[in-house]
Amino acid sequence: MGLDIVFADLEWLMVALFVLGSILIAIEVIVPGFGVAGVLGIISLIFGVVIASKVVSTTALVVIVAIVLVAITLLIIWFYRSVFKGGKLSKVLVLKSKADDDTGYIAPKDYSFLLGQRGEAITVLRPTGTAEFDGEKVDVITEGEFIQAGSQVEVIKVEGFKIIVEKVEDHS
Repeated sequence: MGLDIVFADLEWLMVALFVLGSILIAIEVIVPGFGVAGVLGIISLIFGVVIASKVVSTTALVVIVAIVLVAITLLIIWFYRSVFKGGKLSKVLVLKSKADDDTGYIAPKDYSFLLGQRGEAITVLRPTGTAEFDGEKVDVITEGEFIQAGSQVEVIKVEGFKIIVEKVEDHS
């Protein structure tokens, strides 16, 4: 009897919690963040269901829970379509520009042709510096060793724009 009296006049609170929970979940779906609005929305909906279980009949409660679940499902579907199917959110969240020659993008030069070539360290390589191969000066890196300027080096690996060299030991 005590709890029934407490919950008897709370229909307005039940409706307010459902509305607040739905709004908070919608905000969570729309605004990128770390979930505060979504968690508060779920808590609000749970409290709304608890109050509804004391205020309305079982049939009405099932209908209310079904409506809430359908609303959440529709919000998730709307969000998915809006982000991934060319909707308004995809225009805001998804980058559409391309890096191409027309917009000034210049791809790094392909140095794979240097693989296995020998040259001379122009600067001290500690571990980066400059070396010359067939008259072309390029920035190179060693695998950690220091190489004095004037030493013979060989390209052992090319990774994109990184040219990795090692010192060539003289066996004369």
